Amino acid sequence: MVHKLDNICEAFGIKIPLKSVEILQSGHINDTYLVTQQNDEKFIIQKLNSHVFKDTNAVISNKIIVSEHLQAIYKKTNSHYQAVTYLKTSQNQYIYKDEKDFWNVMLFIPNAITIEKAETPEIAFEAGKLYGDFILNTESISPESMSETLIDFHHVLFRFTQFENALKIAKSNRLEAAANLIAFVKNHKKAMCTLANLQAKNQFPIRITHNDAKLSNILYNEQNKGIAVIDLDTVMPGLVHFDFGDSVRSICTKSTEDETDLSKIQIDLNLYEAYCSGFALKTKSILTSKEIEYLPLGIQTIIYIMGLRFLTDFLNNDIYYKTNYTNHNLDRALNQFTLLQSVFNNLKAIERITKQQFT
Repeated sequence: MVHKLDNICEAFGIKIPLKSVEILQSGHINDTYLVTQQNDEKFIIQKLNSHVFKDTNAVISNKIIVSEHLQAIYKKTNSHYQAVTYLKTSQNQYIYKDEKDFWNVMLFIPNAITIEKAETPEIAFEAGKLYGDFILNTESISPESMSETLIDFHHVLFRFTQFENALKIAKSNRLEAAANLIAFVKNHKKAMCTLANLQAKNQFPIRITHNDAKLSNILYNEQNKGIAVIDLDTVMPGLVHFDFGDSVRSICTKSTEDETDLSKIQIDLNLYEAYCSGFALKTKSILTSKEIEYLPLGIQTIIYIMGLRFLTDFLNNDIYYKTNYTNHNLDRALNQFTLLQSVFNNLKAIERITKQQFT
């Protein structure tokens, strides 16, 4: 791999031999490396998963549109927020293809950290502000200028069809292990299709959304102030509900999505109020009343979708997500459906908090 990375570095003008190479483990999909030159300048090198991203040029195009747009706004407003900066190759391209893989490179943002779990409301509030700022400042990008790189990415019926197809070919031992979760999915299908039905009737505006708005895709400074949204692979047109819901899913619980102690998996209303406050601070001037009304359903829907995706991958013998052991995806699915049940149990409080913060 070092030899291959040397080739990538040469293509993007990064000087070799490298001082160090570090594998970053934050994502399920792409392979990401932190490389350091001899002069200590650092870069993030990413191999795009071409099995997941069929049109890598469109993925890169979306990322560049958003990155340059945010950079211009932050410069004009003297914001302390930063946007990801992408490097070009010697051939003036933002993407490099070797014999089989596609690569892109980003400047490393110094004096920044990622946080895996929100331990305090202050961290959740900063995350809400930053993801809200992303929605606010990308509003002026025309959705027509960007590609839907992952078709039906957050569409429940598409995910349910994948699930049904997986049921048909799943091995008997996996069907037996997942029996309770399969029943849970089927029982809640109708309610979890509500947003999709409203979207089909054009009840919500299409916005530029991040589509992987989890806590680890935010950079903080050493004072735990949010400074940047990173990992723009999935930016594309979508509904605000799924960015909001995905953030709540990952930020407003003190457990990770790999936690197997179910007693630790629950929605934290203090963290939710803090996140919602930050998000509302940035977005309540642009969101429609109907968008705001359905934000709590967005939380439920995205957790359902993520649980469904983990369960489907388990039934498909783990072909999509990276796993560390045989039942990893099954445990992730159980984790998400446990969190969803906690949201159901606290729905009235979630709706009350949402209404208060957006008033």
